[in-house]
Amino acid sequence: MTMVIRFHDGGRTRREVLEGEEVTIGRSEECQITVTDETISRRHARFLLEDGRWWVEDLGSRNGLRVGDRAFERHLLEDGLPIFLGNLEIIAEVPDKSHESVLTGDELPGQGIARSIGIDDLRRRLESQSGDPSSIIASGGTSLTGSPLAGLGLALDLFKGAAETLLGETRVEQVSESALDLALRSLPIDRGFISLIDPDSGELLPQALRSRTPQAPGRPMQLSSTIASLVLREKRSVLIGNIAEDSMLKAAESIIQMRIRSVMCAPLLAGDSAIGILYVDCLETARELDAVHLDILSVLALMASNAIEQCRLRTSIEEERRLRQDLSCRLSPNVVEKVILGEAELGSRETEISVLFADLVGFTPLSEELAATEVTALLNDLFDQLTDEVFTEDGTLDKYIGDALIAFFGAPDEQQDHAARAVRTALAMQKRLKNFVVHRPDGPQLEMRIGINSGTAVVGDIGSTLRRDYTVIGDVVNTASRLESQVAKPGEVVIGPMTAEAIGDQFLLTPIEEVSLKGKKQRVKPFRVEGMSR
Repeated sequence: MTMVIRFHDGGRTRREVLEGEEVTIGRSEECQITVTDETISRRHARFLLEDGRWWVEDLGSRNGLRVGDRAFERHLLEDGLPIFLGNLEIIAEVPDKSHESVLTGDELPGQGIARSIGIDDLRRRLESQSGDPSSIIASGGTSLTGSPLAGLGLALDLFKGAAETLLGETRVEQVSESALDLALRSLPIDRGFISLIDPDSGELLPQALRSRTPQAPGRPMQLSSTIASLVLREKRSVLIGNIAEDSMLKAAESIIQMRIRSVMCAPLLAGDSAIGILYVDCLETARELDAVHLDILSVLALMASNAIEQCRLRTSIEEERRLRQDLSCRLSPNVVEKVILGEAELGSRETEISVLFADLVGFTPLSEELAATEVTALLNDLFDQLTDEVFTEDGTLDKYIGDALIAFFGAPDEQQDHAARAVRTALAMQKRLKNFVVHRPDGPQLEMRIGINSGTAVVGDIGSTLRRDYTVIGDVVNTASRLESQVAKPGEVVIGPMTAEAIGDQFLLTPIEEVSLKGKKQRVKPFRVEGMSR
């Protein structure tokens, strides 16, 4: 027995077929299903086939397996039930909803189209009726295709709660399933499916399938690539009726053998772009699909389109909110906005930057005297203020290490004046610390050493498969650390020669005697920053 799982990873929607008896998932390339999500462990979980049913089992991962708010070591895969591995949401599909139930071919030629509706025309009719779909049916006495109107009660029943039902769904899969349920309740059809265009491959991927009776083996739903292309390209709904009697369709022998009598297909749109199709057909029913049914399906497709776009918009907004929340801990609001807009890249690269190391002096013995809660409150308050100065110059907070702070400038947002930004930040941080101490006369008399160095470094997401941080590595980082720990005195800002050259005469500098820094063969000529130039 096979099952399909669907999830969003690496900026795209993926569908994986579970086959065999065991399938592993994780960040390791040794897993059958490899993902990039940072909350997933190297071997996070496995899918097991037992007694004809699929289970998912946690493999001792760091972020576990959840269903809703509850953690599980093992859980049954159920149709449509969201299961979380870390932050990765996985949706399972039962076999009769997988892509194997929908075939694509050219058995239905385009010449067999009996009627069609331009969706742009339909939209104009909707707008002319104040956006009330039911008024389309009730107003004119004829269908959009020009045929006499029949089944008024059927149409009104469909539209009565359709918009509320569809717009109330929170996931694209739920919208697709609800739209098909509405179609089955309101149209004389036997089966239907919704497929959406994959943004990466451009292929139509099934999202949901509904049938009045269980899908019989050997009777998959047949999607003509000719019809699908026409519907998507021209954004028209089409009706193909009397397949068994239509002389133009005599070549469609496989369709006749599957006893498909009538077919309708409508485009799903987002603005002016087609994003998928809504397909329905009749099998051995005495009823035939007609122009009124095509009207109904077309309006339902528009409603489903709006609901799908609303779901996608909500998902996009939530993803952006999470990204902003994550980035705002390390980047200034200005740089966060640039990353969101794609104007600044977080990918790994080699670039010119300036690195700042700041370390509190005398804090270690102080932490032995104060209670842990007092130490935490003191550091949190001070680091809030020092980080504000980093963000004021659009710097990137690398990390806190005990009572030390590390930041860098020039990435992810490229800054030609990264050296000057780092020095201005250092001077502002020293001033902030003095004010911090002054306003706490009974508190500890803290001081701070700061070292800055400029040069080429590698920046990007660096770390293990379990945790990665946007950070910087290279000799420029080590030199900045040595300037702070070996050269700078309490209350001072010391910079390396590359930083001094980059800032020119913007600051008052005092040369310091050449020094040998730990781990470096060549001696370094540092400078002490006295302040801004007048």
